[in-house]
Amino acid sequence: MIPLRSLAASGRRIRVSRQNTGRTRSISHWSDRRRAYSLLGAPLLLLALAIGPAPGWAQDPGVAGVQGPGLDGVIIGADEQPLTNAWVSVFSASPRDGQKSTLPIKHYSECGRFTRTDAEGRFVFKGLNKELLYRLLVSAPGYRPDYIREADPQFGGAQLKLRRLRVTNAPPERRITGRIIDPQGRPVRGARIEVNGYRGPGTSYTTSLGSRAEPLAVSDEEGGFFLDCGSGVDGLSVSIEGTRLARRRLWLTPGEAHLIRLHSGVTVTGRLVDGNKQPVPDALLHMETEDQSSAALMRGFEVATDVGGRFAFTHMPAATELRIFTPAKELETMNAGLIARVISTGTNGSSLTLGDLEHTAAHALRGRVILNDGGKVPERTRISLTLDKDRTSRSATVDVEGWFEFTGVLARVVSLQVQVPGYRISARNPNKDWQNAGRLTGLLQENHEQFFIELEPAKTPPPPAPATDRQPAEKPLRSAPIDG
Repeated sequence: MIPLRSLAASGRRIRVSRQNTGRTRSISHWSDRRRAYSLLGAPLLLLALAIGPAPGWAQDPGVAGVQGPGLDGVIIGADEQPLTNAWVSVFSASPRDGQKSTLPIKHYSECGRFTRTDAEGRFVFKGLNKELLYRLLVSAPGYRPDYIREADPQFGGAQLKLRRLRVTNAPPERRITGRIIDPQGRPVRGARIEVNGYRGPGTSYTTSLGSRAEPLAVSDEEGGFFLDCGSGVDGLSVSIEGTRLARRRLWLTPGEAHLIRLHSGVTVTGRLVDGNKQPVPDALLHMETEDQSSAALMRGFEVATDVGGRFAFTHMPAATELRIFTPAKELETMNAGLIARVISTGTNGSSLTLGDLEHTAAHALRGRVILNDGGKVPERTRISLTLDKDRTSRSATVDVEGWFEFTGVLARVVSLQVQVPGYRISARNPNKDWQNAGRLTGLLQENHEQFFIELEPAKTPPPPAPATDRQPAEKPLRSAPIDG
């Protein structure tokens, strides 16, 4: 390991990135590293229960261990002094250079390895895969947990400054204590407890925590954690993740001790094929809960297909309705994708085989917003496109002549919405939504290179709505006619 004071003399390239006031810093020796960002957290709680560690968690042997690419760094506190005995664990991994991963990023074999900093605040991991980049989760008593992102075992040399907790020393009635165990009852160490929102007097759910609670905590070697709450908090909605265990959402109540069991979850497999039943390799797929309510939503499940088009989502929540789909950026890149579908997982430990899923061609929608009185569309006018059944939306800014473009749109019912002050959608648009001002709706079935949307001045009362087709969502999307 190379001490920080000798980095400059080593001739390695160093880049320092700062966020906010510079209280959190990340130093790396490879170019184009994204900034590490801080997440709030809570100190660790050591619960006296001598039970062996859950599988998948192994303490790193450090300098005296196995040889191979090393990943080292230094953790310091708010006073710029090294933090001794800080927890550092491998939270997730991903292929370098933006490659897609056929494994969920939190399920690599290295995930769950941990170590503690020495008297000088130093840590080291040995034997990591040099083809991967790692996200390290760091915590220490009295400090907010934080991440070192895209840590590179080919270079190492990261420094992270932790900030002190904001919510501390709550009385027992405002403290949440908990212990996380696996299916066999063993402690889950290094689990991430993410606070998504709270409820209190006059509110059933809000994500604006302020000084009411720290947004993040990490379980210790015995699976214990605690969260101090400010006044007016009746409960915290949390998402809990442990290494190679299914994520879980639940409410925690201040003043109570919670025993939380995580489960193995469900494996969901399938194969992505094109219209000719040929496999589609290297295609990204996402999953999220069908229930989009704030207290239930879980998203961020992602894998890519292998050379045979096969995919496997591991450790998914059991007994849950999930939506599988192609993310928007992937649709734009590949101009094809999987039409979203809802699946239902079974019991923990089970597998769900989806079989062949078709990767269908996407369409482009290029058009122009026109003011029929000859006026110019204002600069920075936005137009949005929503896939109604998939509940996904994107937006674009029209250019100086009113032109816009959407690519990678699957054949679905779509809604287009545009608003220009003093104007409304004219009745000459075949897909005018008479029940929602400023909106068109219809079924996108083909590419459109000149799709015109006509707006008219709103000075006079609008014409009466037709007796039928007031919301023509199931009719093919058609352009407004252009005279001349």
